[in-house]
Amino acid sequence: MGFQIRVANSCKILAINGTYYDNTSTSANITITHVDTGASIPVVMTYNITTGKGMIVVPVANLPFSNGLYKACLSEQGIEYSCQPVLIHCDIDCCLTKLTNELIDCSCDCARCSKTLAKAQKIYLLLESAASAVEIAADTQSDAYYQDILSKYKKAREICDNNCGCDC
Repeated sequence: MGFQIRVANSCKILAINGTYYDNTSTSANITITHVDTGASIPVVMTYNITTGKGMIVVPVANLPFSNGLYKACLSEQGIEYSCQPVLIHCDIDCCLTKLTNELIDCSCDCARCSKTLAKAQKIYLLLESAASAVEIAADTQSDAYYQDILSKYKKAREICDNNCGCDC
């Protein structure tokens, strides 16, 4: 029994894997909800009759938003068995890439470069902390972790000033 969701292929897809919870189930309903807005989409994952395992790929383009924190919940025959967080942060990754490129172009230890480095460090630390909270939230199912992840993601995005650098 299990349920996993991860962002793959450069933020183009969500890969969802699961093993049935009820051995009479042939499929699972998965609801993927954007934590910040509540917008959601339903998907169905079919299990292999022999192994009891299923896998589905969901294009990020099908989600309500291409970035942010999502909560994916798996249910079988009307019973919710598991919820997992997934943080899609390509917007922040692009921002960090832009800042890193600025640092590479710095040929001195000037104030501009120091500010860029400090900004990149803050964003990186917020993003890493959010990623750690995603792992913890998967094990605890506490809504407080979802709020912690969301606040760290939003703060990192705010620091980026909407200048992602990758045409996000």
